[in-house]
Amino acid sequence: MKRAIHPIKADMMRLHRIFPAKFGLALMLASGLLFGIFLKNGTTLLAFGNSVFGEDIGFCWNVIDPTAPDESLVRSAFAGTSLFVPLIVCLAILQERGYEEGCRISSARGLARFNGALAHVLSSALIIGAAYSALCLLLFSIAIIRGGQSCAHDILAAFLPAMIINAVLVISVALETVTIYRITSSAVLSGAVVIIGFVMSLTLYGTYLQTPIPSLRWIFFLPGPYLGVGCALGYSDMGQLTLLGYGVAASCLSVLIYALLSFRAGGVLNGSSD
Repeated sequence: MKRAIHPIKADMMRLHRIFPAKFGLALMLASGLLFGIFLKNGTTLLAFGNSVFGEDIGFCWNVIDPTAPDESLVRSAFAGTSLFVPLIVCLAILQERGYEEGCRISSARGLARFNGALAHVLSSALIIGAAYSALCLLLFSIAIIRGGQSCAHDILAAFLPAMIINAVLVISVALETVTIYRITSSAVLSGAVVIIGFVMSLTLYGTYLQTPIPSLRWIFFLPGPYLGVGCALGYSDMGQLTLLGYGVAASCLSVLIYALLSFRAGGVLNGSSD
């Protein structure tokens, strides 16, 4: 068991040093800083509902609810998610395109292709999850400073679980992206499918909330509705466990498909390296 784990751990350490990961993290944080500084208060992005906090979905920047100011600041921390999903998708594809270099290094060191693919998607997930969490922390800090609030226990109690859940959902988006890229071998196609699917499913979910239409239930296979709910803290539509369950299930399924595709591509039937 240890012989199988150590190569994967070593491969993850090599892959995290690939240039696109550092570049993507820096770009996300720089963009988040500009987003938080220059965006006006009271801005909503892809928001749907009846202007009822806790029921609406979408992304709200410093839209203050006088009855629940703490939750309003927490929503501001996730307001950039709608704008940064395309950036996260691009970062995932860059990581995937850099996988060939990591695969050659790993194969030369005797790591099985299946284990190498597993290490790659795990390292990519950790990098993107950390980048998104750092982005949320940055926007949360800016929202608190601009709102003149103190970082009290109640605010953190609402922020931290929501950040973890939304980070898992964002990781699922990234893993879905690299899996589609693995299937299509097209960065443009896979990126377009994920981004368009995200926006379309979120928009249609806003329509579904007004008039539940059975033919629209397919949107629940896509991450848009879950991120829309999670970032708006609209837990009256879906609970936190539902959001977390989708994120974990989608991530696990994507990892399994990705690893199996890599396994077959390598022509390895016994788990040995090329």
